[in-house]
Amino acid sequence: MSGEKTTHFGYQTVATEEKQAKVADVFHSVAAKYDIMNDLMSFGIHRLWKRVTIDMSGVRPGNKVLDLAGGTGDLTRKFSKIVGPTGKVILADINSSMLNVGRDRLTDQGYVGNVEYVQANAECLPFEDNSFDVITIAFGLRNVTDKDAALRSMTRVLKPGGRLLVL
Repeated sequence: MSGEKTTHFGYQTVATEEKQAKVADVFHSVAAKYDIMNDLMSFGIHRLWKRVTIDMSGVRPGNKVLDLAGGTGDLTRKFSKIVGPTGKVILADINSSMLNVGRDRLTDQGYVGNVEYVQANAECLPFEDNSFDVITIAFGLRNVTDKDAALRSMTRVLKPGGRLLVL
C-alpha cells in the first residue's frame, strides 16, 4: 500500500478503492438479519436513537425525505406515516441486498403510495439540488469512503433550511 491512499475498514487499514467493495460484501451477507443484528449489538438502544431522530427531524405532512443508507427501511416506514399521501420518502442505499430487503419489507407492510427506492452512493447522489426537506443517514456515514464528498452531496440536495440528521 506504499504510495496508495488508505482509509479504515473496521480495525484494518485498506486501500481507499477497496473499501466500498469490502463494505458491500459485509452488507450483502447480513441484509436479511440486519435488524436482529442491530438489536443484539446495541441491546436495542438503536431503536431509541432512531425515535429521537424522527422527533428531531421536524418532518411534517407533505415533506420530501431522503432516508440515506436506509437499508431495511425502519426510518422510512415512520417517515412515510408522517409525510402522508402528499409527501414522499425515498429509501436510498448503495447496497442492493439491503435495498431489496427494505423494499420487500415495506411493500409487504403496505407502504406503496409515498415511498420510492433508489440505489445510490452517498458521495454522488442522483437528485437535483435543493430536493429534500429532511435527510437522515443512520449509521451509514461510517461506511462511506469519502465522508466529505458525501456530506457535500447531502447538503447539495437538501433544501435551504432543511435538516440533515446523522446518527
